[in-house]
Amino acid sequence: MPRFAQHTRLIAAPGRRAELVAKFLEAAEIQRANPACELMLVSTEPGAADTVYLTEVWSSEDAWAQARDSAAIQAWAASMPALVNAPPESTRLDLAGGKGLS
Repeated sequence: MPRFAQHTRLIAAPGRRAELVAKFLEAAEIQRANPACELMLVSTEPGAADTVYLTEVWSSEDAWAQARDSAAIQAWAASMPALVNAPPESTRLDLAGGKGLS
């Protein structure tokens, strides 16, 4: 199976970007011991006070779906609606290669 990768742009509720960043860092910590999660990068955009990005690489789309549907992530996601101001915008990526992933 090919790897699954996506880049997601989220708009935080006004004044809640730091909370949204912290929330996604929690998700990265939840996945730390999951070998199927190869990369989970949380970042912000300079000059965009409410924008947060999440970039993910997984061993497969099935592994990503299993993690997304897990009890730990479902519990984690319960407070997300209060932190975001719009639906996430996700772009699926086809990895071509580069430095950082084996």
